[in-house]
Amino acid sequence: MVNSAQRRASLRRKGEKEREINHLHHGPRSQEARPGSLSPGERAVCRHSKVQPGPVDSGKEAQLRRGLAAVAMPFVELETSLAAQALPKDFAAKLSRAAADILGKPEERVVVTVKGGLSMVLSGRGGDSAPGALLSVSSIAVVGSAEQNKQHSARFFEFLQRELGLAPERILIRFYPLEPWQIGKDGTVMTFL
Repeated sequence: MVNSAQRRASLRRKGEKEREINHLHHGPRSQEARPGSLSPGERAVCRHSKVQPGPVDSGKEAQLRRGLAAVAMPFVELETSLAAQALPKDFAAKLSRAAADILGKPEERVVVTVKGGLSMVLSGRGGDSAPGALLSVSSIAVVGSAEQNKQHSARFFEFLQRELGLAPERILIRFYPLEPWQIGKDGTVMTFL
């Protein structure tokens, strides 16, 4: 059971941490943040963002987003009813290169999975038995808005139509925005790397 003194101390630490995050991202406010109150992970995210303390403006926010996107590790998963043998040679490598280009990431950060020969029904999408594909794209900061995904979608559709010979109505794409704490790597999560 938490007593009232412990609760007040916990709330005080939480407030100090929030003030320091605001200080690092947006510059000093009326109350000075206390150094050292951020966790290592929160300091790492601030370092990756490369945002210097200063007044809040859209340029700083965009810079913060670009910093988070720089640590992103996109996951691209293609599921298709096309037989695995019917997929173009080195298709996974081609998809990796295309995803890196489309998402603006180094190819060594892109993770691609291709599953062929699956039983699929894309109801209302040009016939249930015709071959189809479902592409899932997950990443930090680069698939988080309708405008971003509209651009990515057009380019992924063009690539999949060209490489797989599928009509656009036989392709669906799902975009999943991720946070750094949702990706595990090297025995930790991306927040702390």
